[in-house]
Amino acid sequence: LIVVPTGTTTPSPDTDSMARSPSVSAWSAWMSTWPQQVALRQRHGFTHLQAYLQEHAEPKLTWLYSHDDPDAGEAALAADPDSIALREQLAPHVFGNLVVRRVRLELLENPPDERGRTVCLRRYSIVGDWRGFLAIWRQIVEVRERHGFRCLFAVADEPKELFTWALDFAGTWDDFAAVQRAYYRDPARVELRGVFDFMADYSLDPARRLPISRAELTTDPETPGSATE
Repeated sequence: LIVVPTGTTTPSPDTDSMARSPSVSAWSAWMSTWPQQVALRQRHGFTHLQAYLQEHAEPKLTWLYSHDDPDAGEAALAADPDSIALREQLAPHVFGNLVVRRVRLELLENPPDERGRTVCLRRYSIVGDWRGFLAIWRQIVEVRERHGFRCLFAVADEPKELFTWALDFAGTWDDFAAVQRAYYRDPARVELRGVFDFMADYSLDPARRLPISRAELTTDPETPGSATE
């Protein structure tokens, strides 16, 4: 499953939903519950894969998780008293504009965290043959990795004609254009320019990877309410 909440841009984003006001307190209120949200889904059989928060433009959370019986898992979560209490706790701060999509996993990597790297989250609106697009995209991944990019995940939502993936690179978002120059000038990449024939539209934004494992949640200093050692 991929969770993609959306909403209007605010100076202080909320993630599972968007902030009702641009106050820092609303954002802090939501982030302080992130470990609890992860734990609640784990309680009901969900396996967490990766989660990314976009803060550059439109605030948005992309959360990847799986379940052997997604409908049963969501129903059990919705009926859990702790989950109900959490929703009530956050109601004054957030909108309920959650979107859940079932997707096909095309790539999932978990490289070690390294300081000084920036995540780029990309979304494509696909037209034409998915097999043709994926054949080119898989070659693009190889070229990207030769130029120092690390591809983190990719999922396909064919009914919605949406392809979402993430990569990271050494540097800041301001460095992104410069970092890409050598990659796009590579003859191997030039040969793959036909990928644009399959893309009706696209977006790319910097994102921050959120902690999801027990170890990360108890040591990440950027997660409010976490315990650092």
